[in-house]
This record gives sequence, structure tokens and C-alpha cells, in this order.
Amino acid sequence: MGDQTLVAVVHGSPPLRDGLGELLGRQSDLRVLRLYGSAREVLEHLPEGEHVLLYDLATAHKDGPAKVMKVRESLPGAKILMFNVTDDDQAIIECVRIGASGCVLQDASLEELVDAVRSLAQGKPSASPRVLTSLFSYVASLRDEDHPALVPKLTEREEQILQLMAEGLSNQEIARKLFLQPQTVKNYVHLLFQKLDVHSRLEVIRSLRSGRR
Repeated sequence: MGDQTLVAVVHGSPPLRDGLGELLGRQSDLRVLRLYGSAREVLEHLPEGEHVLLYDLATAHKDGPAKVMKVRESLPGAKILMFNVTDDDQAIIECVRIGASGCVLQDASLEELVDAVRSLAQGKPSASPRVLTSLFSYVASLRDEDHPALVPKLTEREEQILQLMAEGLSNQEIARKLFLQPQTVKNYVHLLFQKLDVHSRLEVIRSLRSGRR
């Protein structure tokens, strides 16, 4: 029981909220702390300890950004994972701006949602290539206004490498997984950093969290 990942859910629809809670509870490595209908309910009964807070994006819209940020500030041990996120650049970027540690698109399966919870709990935010492209493009656009960055177009191979970087894999591990030479992966990473106007993986994470370049 001690190594279970703790999860709380925020969803405005009781049937969907209860159904998701039941499905998550069937996973042997997850334990559902509590189900909430809104940010107000979360603030009234704050879950304790380190956990993943699954937050429905439509519910977050109803709660408003100020309430969502209040939840974020009140739960230092929580990692917020937005789900039911529309396949839209603005929706994905909005998740970052309100303090989410990750997001899952509307078309994700339950298995993908559960995998995202597990990854986030381990400190490895999981994101699809679609989400990564939007987030990295957002980071690249946060340059000095006097030097606006063009949103880069990434190749399928570059998106693959971004996905594996986001999962915490090293260049050597990426090379083995994609059957590439380590130097080839190094070259791709260097090119990606140039395209996205960043200099390291850590810089990307800091940029996303702070909302600054």
C-alpha cells in the first residue's frame, strides 16, 4: 500500500466524476483520496500529502483562473494534471499558465490517462507529440518582443525525440530506442534547441513553469 500513487479528481459532472473515480480505484497501484465537484470543494477539504490532482478542463473554466491558481497555491504537495483538454494550442498553453504540471487531450484513452498519472507522480510529465509541439512553440514565442520567434515546424522524427526527452530519457537511451547512432540523436537535440530557442532540457521546464523566456 505504501508505494501507491495518491490521486484526487475534480470534475463538475457527478456521473463522470464517480465513474472515473471507480475506474482509477481499480488500479492496484493507485489510491483515490477524494472526488471533488469544483475548486471551492477542494479548498474546503484540502487533500494532504503528495498526490496527483486530476482536474477536468471544462470544470476549471467554470471555476475560473483565480480559483484554480488558489488551488495550486494551497496544495504544495500536488501535481495538477489537466484532462479532457481540447486539441487546441490555446487550451494546451492555458494549462501551463494556470500551473498544471501536465495535460491529457480529450481523445486519450483511460489507459493513456492512467499512464499520465503514473508518469507525473514519478516526476516525468507525459505528453503526446501534439502537446509537446504546442508547449515548445509557446516557449519559443516567449522571446524578447523586439525579436519575435517564428513558431517552428518540427519533423516527425523531431517530435519523437521531444517525446522521449519529456519522458526523461538521455541521448544514449533515445538512440537505443530509435535505433539511431548517439551522435545522430545529439545532432537532433542540438537542432531542436536552436529551433525552439532554448539551451537545455531544464531551461525548457523552467520556461514553461515561470511563463518567461
